[in-house]
Amino acid sequence: MNITALLRPVIHPGLLTCIVLAACAAQLAAMPAFSSHGLGWLPLAIALGMLVGNLWPALARSGGSGLALARGTVMRAGIALYGLKLGLADLSAVGWKGLVLALVIVSSTLLLARLVGRRLGLDPTLAMLIGAGSAICGAAAVAAADGVLNARARHVASAVASVVICGTLAMYLMPLLVPLVHLSGAAAGQWIGLTVHELGHVVAAAAMVGADSDSAALVQKMLRVMLLAPAVLWIALQNGRSEGKASSRIRLPTFLWVFLGVLLLNLGGLVPEVWRQTGALLADALLAVGLVALGMVTQFADVRAGGARVWVLVLLLWGYLMTAGLVLIKLTT
Repeated sequence: MNITALLRPVIHPGLLTCIVLAACAAQLAAMPAFSSHGLGWLPLAIALGMLVGNLWPALARSGGSGLALARGTVMRAGIALYGLKLGLADLSAVGWKGLVLALVIVSSTLLLARLVGRRLGLDPTLAMLIGAGSAICGAAAVAAADGVLNARARHVASAVASVVICGTLAMYLMPLLVPLVHLSGAAAGQWIGLTVHELGHVVAAAAMVGADSDSAALVQKMLRVMLLAPAVLWIALQNGRSEGKASSRIRLPTFLWVFLGVLLLNLGGLVPEVWRQTGALLADALLAVGLVALGMVTQFADVRAGGARVWVLVLLLWGYLMTAGLVLIKLTT
């Protein structure tokens, strides 16, 4: 009996490669050279996957089934657990005002991405991926939107790359702008939380502003994360209509319902703290594995193929986030 043949469907060499590279990305994210620049686990995971996939394309070709498993089931499991990242204490720290601000920012940014993307002639799927990443939480939101859009790998990679680059720029720019717009303390933190893309970039930018900004920025950002489920629901409905499906026939994926259930349990204080911390770490790990797989099947030429219109959209959305976020903070403080 050939033992190797029996184990091959279980081992999934492509999946194993993704796990190893995700672990390497975690080590890199812990280094000050990367963490001080707001480069967290998820952006580094897709970057490392793209690097390896382009340098050794044979790895991507030989591990096709494992990569598909990582990008599909594994990544969606990570999104389902993402609801553990927001607790009731976080929500109460900024109150209903913070939730309303997050709702206005997320909904308007998604609508703007759809309208501007159409005017630019971008693929609607690509425009919505960029909109989700800009409006909510960067790479994780792009991955969640991909779960209902089933986008091409190069579109997902373009969306992740563009929002991560803008998030990195925002991390350095926002602390310089805060004194110019006469914001301080919690108000400055909320502006950063409403504006900056990746969670790691939010934490780093708020730390540059001052200690009073840290908690407000983090909580405001997590309120945007909390809106991931309704945002993905809206994206799924819009995608179904664009494909001519009846609204009653649109079936939302299981991972989205699990995300909602986990979020409600967590907000209700029904998840023990140890489970919450472990689950949140597992969510990041699963997302990192999926993003490595996504990077491995994406060629640099595919990212460049997005063209200038991708950058026009992402920069317009970034400018809108900064302007609208500042106006909202000024009106409510």
